[in-house]
Amino acid sequence: MDSNNNALTHRANADGRELEAFIGGCLEEDITTYNALASVCLPRLLGVSARFLEQPSHREAVCRDTLLIARRNLSQRDRKVSASCWLYGILGSRLYNQLLALHGSLSGVMERLGSLATPYRGKLETPTGPRPALLSGAPLVSLADKVPPVPPSPALLSDLRESIEAEIAHRRAPLTPTGELVYPPLYDPALRYRMLCSRTAHVLKEGFKRHLGRPLEEWLFRRWLDGKAGGALLEQNGLPRRSVEAYLDERLDIAIDPEALECGLDFPVSFPSRSQRRRIANFFIWSGDWDQLTMNLANSQRRRFIQDLWTQRLDLTASASYAELMSRLEKGLPRRLHHQGILLDSERRILAYLSRYLLYMEDMSCFGFKSDLGKDRLGVVLDRNGNIIKINKGLHRLAMARVVGLKRVTVRVRGVHQHWWEAHKTGARGREAMENVAMSLPSPALYY
Repeated sequence: MDSNNNALTHRANADGRELEAFIGGCLEEDITTYNALASVCLPRLLGVSARFLEQPSHREAVCRDTLLIARRNLSQRDRKVSASCWLYGILGSRLYNQLLALHGSLSGVMERLGSLATPYRGKLETPTGPRPALLSGAPLVSLADKVPPVPPSPALLSDLRESIEAEIAHRRAPLTPTGELVYPPLYDPALRYRMLCSRTAHVLKEGFKRHLGRPLEEWLFRRWLDGKAGGALLEQNGLPRRSVEAYLDERLDIAIDPEALECGLDFPVSFPSRSQRRRIANFFIWSGDWDQLTMNLANSQRRRFIQDLWTQRLDLTASASYAELMSRLEKGLPRRLHHQGILLDSERRILAYLSRYLLYMEDMSCFGFKSDLGKDRLGVVLDRNGNIIKINKGLHRLAMARVVGLKRVTVRVRGVHQHWWEAHKTGARGREAMENVAMSLPSPALYY
């Protein structure tokens, strides 16, 4: 990606069609094409960033993240929006969060922008609410034509190259025990044996479910739907959750303001027995008093972890999480997360681990919540009164959504209290009961 200033200036003036061609080529996951895209885009991106940010390190962090977020979202790009506006829209989102971190509040950001001579004074609607219109695609593209391009530093080019290579290698990386791909910079071969053992056990268990457990569940569920013998006993036991989910599918999804999700279920408290916890995950109707003991999600460990990173995003070495992980490292007890294929045995890996959360949050802030991100949807259950309670599926993603200020996430109902079920099936059986329950699920309008 090295080139002299004249070449950079020439490339910086590439028109939208050239940028479109480069972005299209990046879908092929070719590192050479990514390098060429960076050479075309970085000088102009840095030039625009210099208009808003004084420190070169801040500008480079913003532009690096912009290209990484763009890479992650290439396949979902709206073709109705020009490549330039799309890319600079990502830059605007990343710039906004950087300015928020630097100036502390929206009013501080507005004061900073007010010092710039610009005709763009309106607001832009985004997944996190209104933002200054200046920090959107079209105005920033226009600004890029007026400011001088800034050559990227060798350190930025090297950092970006390594990050992109890691993202590409991620698609061919070893699998975690549950079948997800490990992130190569955080993976260590020392984890291989334990991961392989856990992976083998997981595959065998899932194979049993797929070939015997699920077909049997589905057969019994169909008998219940048709009102055949044995259906009442199946309902009394709770109905197989996977069959209910497959039957109702998107009707179980609720769009909700994440701030409305205040309560979470503490499984060890609500279900003291491990066998209870394993069993309840397989059923849709939950009996008992599990909903009487909930925790405040605002004070959860995951929320504190994510809030700490976001608060210290300008310098992760100032975060409590960094201090805790470094303390473990210095004691010879580096954090091992074999279920994720992660070994944090160096400061470099610790910072890479924490930085990945920040990049997910920046992506979320720009493009909104993605229900398909992660192996599980955001799971919730309904208590006896129909209130939504968060369960331990997607708690990190929910914490990210709340911390960055998303206005909407999609959750999936994975269980309901037996009392609520009985009240809303209105005495019906089989398909009619299921339809009555589906029609009674909470309306999104109640949570905005």
